[in-house]
Amino acid sequence: MAVTDLFASEMATELLKTLIAISLKSCLYKSSAKQLISSIEQLQPIILEIKYSGVELPASRQSQLDHLSETLRDGLKLSHKVLASPRWNVFKNLRLARKMEKLDKTVSRFLSGLVPVHVLADVHHLRFETAERFDRLEGLAQRLEQKLGAMMIGGGKGE
Repeated sequence: MAVTDLFASEMATELLKTLIAISLKSCLYKSSAKQLISSIEQLQPIILEIKYSGVELPASRQSQLDHLSETLRDGLKLSHKVLASPRWNVFKNLRLARKMEKLDKTVSRFLSGLVPVHVLADVHHLRFETAERFDRLEGLAQRLEQKLGAMMIGGGKGE
């Protein structure tokens, strides 16, 4: 009898914990949706500015940015759907809350993982381009020096 009471109490405790977790998700989903909307509205202009800055991006980066833009658009639609859904439809709210969590993980993964890699690649490209430009400037300075030296030598002979 004591063993069955122990199992029953553990099962009841686990069920209660699960019920609390589910009810928290369904209660907090609207505030999460509002927060997600504000985050997406802050990110979208930055992504669009990068995409349409006039700088040609490699195809892989362009496709990643397109995918992120599409994900953000879907996230806005999802958030508006969450805000419009009635509170009494618990199963729909849980499904939408899970979708929002998945979207949040996807965006967080992109921002924490791929963005630093893109920044590093951009810095490498800038460094390479700057080195090329300095080499060209150095070559121009040497040619200018040679021409000025030839002018001074030629100008000194005529006097």
